[in-house]
Amino acid sequence: MAAVQTILVAYPALERFAREAASAMGVRPAQAETYVDVLLQGSLRSLPGQGQGVQQLPTYWDRIQRGVIDPAADPEVVRREGATATIDARRALGSVAAAQAMQLALELARDNGIGTVGVRDSTHFGIAAYYAMLALPHDCIGIVFSNAGPEIAPWGGTRATVGTNPWAVAVPAGRELPVVLDMANSTSGKGMIGWHLKQGRTIPSDWALAEDGSRTEDAAAGMAGTLFPLGGAKGYAMAVVVDALTGVLTGSAFGLSAFGVEQQNVGHLMIAIDVARFDSVGSFKQRMDALIGELRSSPRADGVERIYAPGELEYLRERERRQDGVPIELERLEALRQLALELRIDVDLGSAAAA
Repeated sequence: MAAVQTILVAYPALERFAREAASAMGVRPAQAETYVDVLLQGSLRSLPGQGQGVQQLPTYWDRIQRGVIDPAADPEVVRREGATATIDARRALGSVAAAQAMQLALELARDNGIGTVGVRDSTHFGIAAYYAMLALPHDCIGIVFSNAGPEIAPWGGTRATVGTNPWAVAVPAGRELPVVLDMANSTSGKGMIGWHLKQGRTIPSDWALAEDGSRTEDAAAGMAGTLFPLGGAKGYAMAVVVDALTGVLTGSAFGLSAFGVEQQNVGHLMIAIDVARFDSVGSFKQRMDALIGELRSSPRADGVERIYAPGELEYLRERERRQDGVPIELERLEALRQLALELRIDVDLGSAAAA
């Protein structure tokens, strides 16, 4: 089987396309800026096989047409007390609801030292790191949790019951880049398994379980089965905890009912912690720089040229793609071109080069 062809698309063209698509899809200008920014960050920071970013636009358009997402909805704060609040997203774009929630969490953190905001009845929100990183300019630590549709079986089970349920943490630093963790609770996702399937490659034995619950290196069997939890039973437990913090706590769907065909009803939890309530911001950043320096000073294993702090590779990837172009699978690029025809978008997505 031929390898998956990936095309480098010039970033300015991708940005124009995303903005025009958002407008054509009925996203209001006040919300489009956030929606597009999240999509672009997904394209800049993620690996092609992860399926994040602008290439998700056809999926979002399908969900808008089916009423799963309401691009005109206004998320509403339905409860606010002390350092906590709850937002009803009303099926809005998940990126819009989640960004609003983190901004409110930051407001609460200014007053209380910490702010925690739950979101219910939301939809897919893209990369979790985006919302955690909103805390960085405010010298706060951002923590984000979200649930998702069931893809992980209980440890020892065979039926997918909980989602990969991503979470992210962003920690400011001084001279160094901020430390940013963005991870799901599976070793891999269906996007990366599908990437290997298209290339005719096997997958590592800790990526997926076949339908009978056995480990598999066959990508097709992995696509039909369930995802292997990160760290085995530990990843499964973490996925359950994130579902409790999001779906259960906020009053959203959870477990088997999350991410339904007609209503996703996703739950998010946004937390902001004001660093200044614990130490001076300057001192904290110096100490973070020292920690990162200790990581870099570790003796390197054979063949390793550099040790990276969490999130550093994504920052470097973003810088490179802004200059050289964003890699998109040819199949997904064709889907974007078909969307352009349907929405009457006149933006040339000609490739910068073959990746």
